[in-house]
Amino acid sequence: MTVRIEWVRFLVITVVLSVVIFVLDVAFHSMLAPKIISGYPAADYPGRPNDEVQGLFPFLFATYVVQMPMFCYLFLRIYPGRGVGNAIWWGIWGGFFVVIPNMQFFVVVDHTTWKMLWIQVVEGMFLMALLTFLFELIYRPRSSR
Repeated sequence: MTVRIEWVRFLVITVVLSVVIFVLDVAFHSMLAPKIISGYPAADYPGRPNDEVQGLFPFLFATYVVQMPMFCYLFLRIYPGRGVGNAIWWGIWGGFFVVIPNMQFFVVVDHTTWKMLWIQVVEGMFLMALLTFLFELIYRPRSSR
Protein backbone atom coordinates (compact mmCIF):
# COMPACT_ATOMS: atom_id res chain seq x y z
CA MET A 1 0.00 0.00 0.00
CA THR A 2 1.49 3.31 -1.08
CA VAL A 3 0.92 6.35 1.11
CA ARG A 4 0.67 9.68 -0.65
CA ILE A 5 1.95 12.49 1.54
CA GLU A 6 0.70 16.04 1.05
CA TRP A 7 3.95 17.63 2.20
CA VAL A 8 2.82 21.19 2.92
CA ARG A 9 -0.19 19.98 4.89
CA PHE A 10 1.89 17.30 6.61
CA LEU A 11 4.58 19.79 7.68
CA VAL A 12 2.12 22.43 8.89
CA ILE A 13 0.22 19.89 10.98
CA THR A 14 3.30 18.20 12.42
CA VAL A 15 5.01 21.50 13.27
CA VAL A 16 1.87 22.74 15.07
CA LEU A 17 1.68 19.42 16.93
CA SER A 18 5.40 19.75 17.76
CA VAL A 19 4.62 23.07 19.46
CA VAL A 20 1.79 21.45 21.45
CA ILE A 21 4.01 18.57 22.60
CA PHE A 22 6.87 20.96 23.44
CA VAL A 23 4.57 23.11 25.60
CA LEU A 24 3.14 20.04 27.36
CA ASP A 25 6.62 18.63 28.00
CA VAL A 26 7.97 21.89 29.41
CA ALA A 27 4.83 22.31 31.52
CA PHE A 28 5.22 18.77 32.86
CA HIS A 29 8.84 19.33 33.90
CA SER A 30 8.27 22.79 35.36
CA MET A 31 4.91 22.31 37.11
CA LEU A 32 3.90 18.66 37.54
CA ALA A 33 7.21 16.81 38.00
CA PRO A 34 8.18 18.81 41.12
CA LYS A 35 4.86 17.76 42.70
CA ILE A 36 5.34 14.08 41.82
CA ILE A 37 9.04 13.83 42.66
CA SER A 38 10.12 15.44 45.92
CA GLY A 39 13.20 17.59 45.48
CA TYR A 40 12.93 17.67 41.67
CA PRO A 41 15.42 18.57 40.45
CA ALA A 42 17.86 18.04 43.29
CA ALA A 43 19.62 21.22 44.43
CA ASP A 44 22.99 19.75 43.46
CA TYR A 45 21.67 18.11 40.25
CA PRO A 46 24.29 18.61 37.54
CA GLY A 47 22.58 21.18 35.37
CA ARG A 48 23.18 24.45 33.61
CA PRO A 49 22.42 27.81 35.20
CA ASN A 50 18.84 28.96 34.48
CA ASP A 51 19.99 31.85 32.25
CA GLU A 52 21.97 29.45 30.10
CA VAL A 53 19.03 27.02 29.91
CA GLN A 54 16.75 29.83 28.75
CA GLY A 55 19.26 30.72 26.05
CA LEU A 56 19.24 27.12 24.81
CA PHE A 57 15.43 26.85 24.58
CA PRO A 58 15.42 27.67 20.84
CA PHE A 59 17.74 24.70 20.25
CA LEU A 60 15.55 22.46 22.41
CA PHE A 61 12.48 23.62 20.49
CA ALA A 62 14.26 22.91 17.19
CA THR A 63 14.85 19.31 18.26
CA TYR A 64 11.09 18.89 18.72
CA VAL A 65 10.32 20.47 15.34
CA VAL A 66 12.67 17.96 13.70
CA GLN A 67 11.84 14.88 15.79
CA MET A 68 8.03 15.06 15.86
CA PRO A 69 7.50 15.29 12.07
CA MET A 70 9.98 12.41 11.62
CA PHE A 71 8.02 10.37 14.16
CA CYS A 72 4.76 11.04 12.28
CA TYR A 73 6.44 10.25 8.96
CA LEU A 74 7.58 6.89 10.33
CA PHE A 75 4.03 6.23 11.49
CA LEU A 76 2.77 6.75 7.92
CA ARG A 77 5.43 4.38 6.58
CA ILE A 78 5.15 1.66 9.23
CA TYR A 79 1.34 1.73 9.37
CA PRO A 80 0.15 2.68 5.86
CA GLY A 81 -3.39 1.57 6.79
CA ARG A 82 -3.24 4.00 9.73
CA GLY A 83 -6.10 4.07 12.26
CA VAL A 84 -6.40 5.44 15.78
CA GLY A 85 -5.42 2.13 17.38
CA ASN A 86 -2.25 1.91 15.29
CA ALA A 87 -1.47 5.56 16.04
CA ILE A 88 -1.68 5.01 19.78
CA TRP A 89 0.28 1.74 19.56
CA TRP A 90 3.04 3.39 17.50
CA GLY A 91 3.12 6.28 19.98
CA ILE A 92 3.56 3.90 22.89
CA TRP A 93 6.22 1.58 21.54
CA GLY A 94 7.88 4.16 19.29
CA GLY A 95 7.81 6.56 22.22
CA PHE A 96 9.70 4.00 24.28
CA PHE A 97 12.55 4.22 21.77
CA VAL A 98 12.44 8.02 21.94
CA VAL A 99 13.24 7.92 25.68
CA ILE A 100 16.02 5.32 25.53
CA PRO A 101 18.64 8.14 25.77
CA ASN A 102 17.06 9.11 29.12
CA MET A 103 17.82 5.58 30.30
CA GLN A 104 21.41 5.89 29.11
CA PHE A 105 21.90 9.25 30.86
CA PHE A 106 20.38 7.75 34.01
CA VAL A 107 23.47 5.57 34.38
CA VAL A 108 25.93 8.48 34.40
CA VAL A 109 23.95 11.43 35.84
CA ASP A 110 24.11 11.66 39.60
CA HIS A 111 20.86 12.30 41.52
CA THR A 112 18.63 10.74 38.85
CA THR A 113 16.36 8.37 40.73
CA TRP A 114 14.57 5.29 39.44
CA LYS A 115 11.28 7.06 40.08
CA MET A 116 12.39 10.06 38.00
CA LEU A 117 13.52 7.77 35.19
CA TRP A 118 10.28 5.77 35.03
CA ILE A 119 8.14 8.89 35.16
CA GLN A 120 10.12 10.28 32.23
CA VAL A 121 9.69 7.03 30.30
CA VAL A 122 5.92 6.98 30.86
CA GLU A 123 5.68 10.69 30.07
CA GLY A 124 7.63 10.25 26.82
CA MET A 125 5.47 7.33 25.73
CA PHE A 126 2.30 9.24 26.63
CA LEU A 127 3.37 12.36 24.72
CA MET A 128 4.27 10.35 21.63
CA ALA A 129 0.96 8.46 21.80
CA LEU A 130 -0.84 11.81 22.11
CA LEU A 131 1.14 13.17 19.17
CA THR A 132 0.29 10.30 16.85
CA PHE A 133 -3.32 10.15 18.07
CA LEU A 134 -3.81 13.85 17.26
CA PHE A 135 -1.91 13.46 14.00
CA GLU A 136 -4.17 10.58 12.97
CA LEU A 137 -7.29 12.64 13.74
CA ILE A 138 -6.10 15.80 11.99
CA TYR A 139 -4.01 14.61 9.02
CA ARG A 140 -6.21 13.02 6.42
CA PRO A 141 -5.00 13.02 2.84
CA ARG A 142 -7.70 14.51 0.66
CA SER A 143 -8.02 11.25 -1.29
CA SER A 144 -9.19 9.40 1.86
CA ARG A 145 -11.92 11.88 2.83
